[in-house]
Amino acid sequence: MSETGAAPLRILWLDDELVVVSKPAHMAVHRGGNIGKDEPVLLQTLRDQLGKHLYPVHRLDRPTSGIVAYGLTSAIAAKLQENLHAADARKEYLALVRGTTAEEFASDRPLTDENDQPQPARTEFRRLAVLPHSSLLCARLCTGRTHQIRRHLAHLAHHVLGDTNYGKGRINAYFRATYGLPRLFLHAWRLRIRHPGSAAPLDLVDPLPDDLLGVLQRMPAPPEITLPEIMLPEITLRPLQDRAPDTA
Repeated sequence: MSETGAAPLRILWLDDELVVVSKPAHMAVHRGGNIGKDEPVLLQTLRDQLGKHLYPVHRLDRPTSGIVAYGLTSAIAAKLQENLHAADARKEYLALVRGTTAEEFASDRPLTDENDQPQPARTEFRRLAVLPHSSLLCARLCTGRTHQIRRHLAHLAHHVLGDTNYGKGRINAYFRATYGLPRLFLHAWRLRIRHPGSAAPLDLVDPLPDDLLGVLQRMPAPPEITLPEIMLPEITLRPLQDRAPDTA
């Protein structure tokens, strides 16, 4: 256990310049106004675990699990930030969503920032499996707006299951009762970038956590998916036609 009282974090990559870690669901990436002073957060927990100073570069929403990277020097962090926004970078998530989606689609809907100003945003999606009343998607972030995947899918009436901000309470309750859905079904499962020090290709995968995998396994005819083989192909996708949500 670290000084924060949290269990050790699972390290996906560690060298003298970079660390990549699997963030548990419900753990905040850093301390903020809504975080209790004794509540473990990712930054301090990982710092204590490694005994190293960390330089944050990006973040995940608190209910989302998956990959988070930190630089171990300020120069490496700056380069990591640059590489995360490069054209060849891939940040991919797994999401279980409401309804049956198209096989491939994208959203270019602008999203407002904290000042209520619209900002360009793009997310690309590929359907991996059709399941009861739902679809398993691989989502690729092309921009990094707040709650981008969740907001884009909600506008298309394919809400991420377990989403208490943008989802449907009745549908979330059904999946909790029927399939044991424990939380938001959104996981940052893959990061492919250039190493900020060596520039070598770095392709990291964080398998779907047991709590979310269990939801799929409890469904009829669960999909047989080997997570490292899930990949969004290099294709150009047109935005799916906006649809008004139904009344369910």
